Amino acid sequence: MQTPSSPASEACVSVLLWKRLVLALLAGIPFFLTLQYTFHSWRITPVDRPNWIFLLAFLLLVACAVPVIKDSVKELKRSNACCGNAVALLFAFAFFGIYLGATFVRQINILRILSGMAFWWSCIWIIYGWRGAWALLPAFAALSLGCPSLTFLMCNHFLIQLQTAFYLKIGAVLLCAAACAAIMLTDYVMKYGTFCFLCSAALIIFCVLNLPNDVKPSPPFRPDLTARPEGITVTEIPLKEDAIRFFEGLEVHQYNISDGIFHCNFLEVKCSDDIHKIHPASHCLRSNGAVIQSESVVQHVMPDGRELSVTEIRSTLRGIPILTFVWYTGPKETLGSYFRFRSNWSSSAQWYSYQAVTEIYDGNEDAARAFLLKTLSRF
Repeated sequence: MQTPSSPASEACVSVLLWKRLVLALLAGIPFFLTLQYTFHSWRITPVDRPNWIFLLAFLLLVACAVPVIKDSVKELKRSNACCGNAVALLFAFAFFGIYLGATFVRQINILRILSGMAFWWSCIWIIYGWRGAWALLPAFAALSLGCPSLTFLMCNHFLIQLQTAFYLKIGAVLLCAAACAAIMLTDYVMKYGTFCFLCSAALIIFCVLNLPNDVKPSPPFRPDLTARPEGITVTEIPLKEDAIRFFEGLEVHQYNISDGIFHCNFLEVKCSDDIHKIHPASHCLRSNGAVIQSESVVQHVMPDGRELSVTEIRSTLRGIPILTFVWYTGPKETLGSYFRFRSNWSSSAQWYSYQAVTEIYDGNEDAARAFLLKTLSRF
């Protein structure tokens, strides 16, 4: 009778390791299909360019977790278990469903990437058991930090600068490394029931803290800048080369509007069927070096009585305080929130993105806001 430490037993474990490795790599295919977009984003977007660091951290943490994974396979062999429990299977089905929806229904890349990671990790739970999945959890957490647009979402939610968001992500990956070291040195494994409870509680708290605001859509508002209202000067401005490259493939018009005292820079973008070419205004402002002081979705009433839902951004660009209105207009509604626009958008309907920017003179934000509303109501 062979003992678990016999050469034949070790060979059997080695075969099991290779078989499970192949299965684990196959489970990663949905995530691997997102890598082309991820690498493209890392290459062309300055905000996402440093994110390769988190892929490197993922590979290093996976290498550190290999001994625990081997032990997990041995435990599964001794107990004659072939896979993880039904909870892991349920997670895998759920995350794969989210992945399909994000890929084919809503085309939300960040959700597609994260759900692909979560599906991969859930399958690893099935293949290597809970102990193996627990050992790899810090590695997958580090990998998620490299997801495109995550830095922007952090800046948008916490109103911080790009550099601060990057330092926070570096701090988070160091915590992942510390957690991995603790798992390796102490052999501590949290009960998966406790883990599921903590994840559920965190999800509930996140949803409560990020409840959508109650700003309702306003009627469609598409200002015609070819009109020339009395008392207002409207001049179309040719796009600069960097703007042409940025908006490649889109129909874009830029105008300067003046009433003799205040001036407004107005941008109209006709959205194409490629939704990924439309970016949140605060993302563009931060990329150009602006410091965001506040950002909120509000509903204004223009002097002529019409309602207008906008994202109102208060920022400083090269030391100059500016006020920005952003809104998105479709066939039936105008939305102030980029995220509501992103959710409601479909390639079968024509959408327009608008941005109006004016300088805040002498710190008088109310005067700048009144100018924008009065000017827009003339069109």
